[in-house]
Amino acid sequence: MKKLYNRYLKNNLGLLNLFGKASGRVLFLLLTSFFAYQLSIEDFAVFALFWTTIRMLTYVSANNYYIIYFNEVRKSLIEEKKWSLKTTANIGITGLVFGLISTAIAYHIFKDIRITLLFFPSLLLFVAIRSLSEFSKADNSVVLAIFIEDFLFYFLFFIFGIAGIFISNNINSIVIALFLALVITFIFCYILFIKKFKLDSIPLRLNWAYFSAKDFRLGVNYTFFRGNEFFANFGVRYFGLVYFGELFVSYSHIMYQFYNIFLLITISVISGLQSRITLHDNMVFNTSFVKKSYKNILKIAAPFTVIIIISIYFFKDLILEIFFPKYVAYADLLMKVSLIGLLLMLIQPLVYILIYNKKMLNIHSVNIVQYATMILLFISPSLFMDFSEEIWLLLAMSAFVLVQGLFSVVTIRKTL
Repeated sequence: MKKLYNRYLKNNLGLLNLFGKASGRVLFLLLTSFFAYQLSIEDFAVFALFWTTIRMLTYVSANNYYIIYFNEVRKSLIEEKKWSLKTTANIGITGLVFGLISTAIAYHIFKDIRITLLFFPSLLLFVAIRSLSEFSKADNSVVLAIFIEDFLFYFLFFIFGIAGIFISNNINSIVIALFLALVITFIFCYILFIKKFKLDSIPLRLNWAYFSAKDFRLGVNYTFFRGNEFFANFGVRYFGLVYFGELFVSYSHIMYQFYNIFLLITISVISGLQSRITLHDNMVFNTSFVKKSYKNILKIAAPFTVIIIISIYFFKDLILEIFFPKYVAYADLLMKVSLIGLLLMLIQPLVYILIYNKKMLNIHSVNIVQYATMILLFISPSLFMDFSEEIWLLLAMSAFVLVQGLFSVVTIRKTL
């Protein structure tokens, strides 16, 4: 067993990251199943909208600094043995400003002061945990990131979420459970991070002198570029509630849990290999580098993706009956969602190779096209009578993937 571990797992960061993220997402899938069973369709729809909203606005507030500053933090931690003050300033200042704006948006959506009061600190904790988890991979080890972001948080949310429902069966108990899980997760994350890199502390003072408008603009561009997935997630719930009602929001949230399995496989492998598919000082971005990086990602992600698609094809009814018995009627839709997962696996590795190495061309054009496509899609049910809600959902899941894939291929052809 030790030989197998040393040969296939110890240095396979993508596979380790996949297994780690899978453990957390399994817990979240079980928790979602529990919520779907215990809550009414109306309350479950509110939970679906809340979860999607805070995840989307957390992503916006983080502004992709954990990608932009990865090389700088890696150099600072590994070579200079200190923390980057510039990184703290940019993440902190942007997070506070965007966090306040996001909280106002949350109040507008939910019209609940209790949810709003916990929304802001929860969002900041999400940003901090996400950033430290990503930066913890600077030494080519994903163990701390897996433990904190993918296991500990979901484990705590699982425990507090179930307890909250038994105490008070409503959305407010879930919000409190989420906040408690985030507080404890951040404390562990901070302590373990400074111990891992032998730091005295991470300075939390925000110095405006370190704020970079150039990096902020780059982060905004990447946030818009990568944010279509979050925008689509949120738009499906928000506009879906308007056009098709609470039942649609409920079953679409369930479909997204399975879609997220495919996303998890691809993105966790990419994230685990981030240090290896990001250029170092003595490396060149060429055809050989792109092909090698793409193949390294697919050889890990493809087997798992194919196995899950085959399993869904044969056992889709049984899967829904076990986890979401109220929604067995949507088994055929689940199969269609799995095919979008295959498309995601083929396209996203190329997109992230370009993003990590800051090689994506015409990023403004990409953002304009993909958001124009999504906006047109979101308003289409109001323009066309009897627009199929299932087709609308599938288009929302796949549109941004196709647009990013098209521009990525164009970039590769022009760059290499």
